[in-house]
Amino acid sequence: MPFLLSQLIEAARWMGALAVLTLHVNNMFVNQADIMSAPHAPPAYVWWFFTGTAMGHQAVVGFFVLSGWLVGGGALARMAAGQAYLRDYFIHRFARVYVVLIPTLLLTLALDSLGRVLFADSGVYDWPTFKGHFSTGLFLAGLLNLQSLLVDTFGTNGPLWSLACEFWYYVAFPLLMLPFARVYGFGWRAAGFSLGLALVAGLSSPANWFLFGFAIWAIGAFATRAPRPLIRGRWPSLALLVAVIAAIRLVVRGPLLEAHPALGLAADLAAALSFANLLVVFRDAPQTGFAALRATLHKPLADFSFSLYAIHMPIVIFARAFIGHVMGRDWATQLATGANYAVAIAVAILAVASAYGFSLLTEAKTGAARRAIGAALDRMAPPPLAVEAPPLPGGRTAARNGEV
Repeated sequence: MPFLLSQLIEAARWMGALAVLTLHVNNMFVNQADIMSAPHAPPAYVWWFFTGTAMGHQAVVGFFVLSGWLVGGGALARMAAGQAYLRDYFIHRFARVYVVLIPTLLLTLALDSLGRVLFADSGVYDWPTFKGHFSTGLFLAGLLNLQSLLVDTFGTNGPLWSLACEFWYYVAFPLLMLPFARVYGFGWRAAGFSLGLALVAGLSSPANWFLFGFAIWAIGAFATRAPRPLIRGRWPSLALLVAVIAAIRLVVRGPLLEAHPALGLAADLAAALSFANLLVVFRDAPQTGFAALRATLHKPLADFSFSLYAIHMPIVIFARAFIGHVMGRDWATQLATGANYAVAIAVAILAVASAYGFSLLTEAKTGAARRAIGAALDRMAPPPLAVEAPPLPGGRTAARNGEV
């Protein structure tokens, strides 16, 4: 992968996770209801702009595009090369998700249980949004990545809805692409495609974002095969993305969005296409300039961005319950003062530090988990010997596994 593209992806990952975190911290501790009706210091307007719902949501749209680019695009590349890729693909995806998901659900259970006992007087865990979310059944459904698709999310960890979507995109996408993977026999391709179709149909409903999100994810995947960007030039493409996100933040909100829900989907589509175009531009552009992307901080911060996204919400809610217990139920809902901003920043720092420590025990072990799963599968059922496939264009051949 070109260096600047890799750095752009790393930067987008940690910035997106931070945008989601600040959105939720803002919602819990900072009330800016008077931002348009009373004068404020410039930092208050900057805070308002960057912590709005639109910014956090567009960060999730960006995650979907990135996931499609990296995961779906990788699958398409291996398929185009005539490789039998499914076994390694599913090992990598399963390890990537579950090495973080299982500890995340356990941490959510621990923090929610402790908070409900210690800070019951705060009333936070009795909010309608959490009603019925603390059952064993939802915990088990979360282990199957069914949260927000067939059942509610477990506990206070609402952001896991997007992980459920992405997990099933990981599963469904290569299955739906199997008709084009001639390295596998017809029977495997037909069965896999049918299963992928059944999964998408079974998990999609008007009440969830699964199908539309899959379209966003697929934009990222198929963008990797684009021969050229729609809009060339790194600076024009970056300016377009910034302009689209700024317009969404300032216009697509409030009564307008409530009156025209389809406007939100159009905005998401515009942001996804703009971001995918930027990725293609950086894939093909000269690897010069853009000093900000050459900073060494991007990869270390991106390395625990998944953990930050996964665990921040129960930490933020636990902190909100603690503040309610100590300062009173109404303190966090007062019009924001300097103390509110200070608490919000402190909680954000706590979440980032906690996610870093959490990642060392989970996300950083992904490679080891992949090797362990692969070794276990080898012991149970060694992979079949590869046989020569028909020559590909140019005289190349591809290994052929699992022919039926």
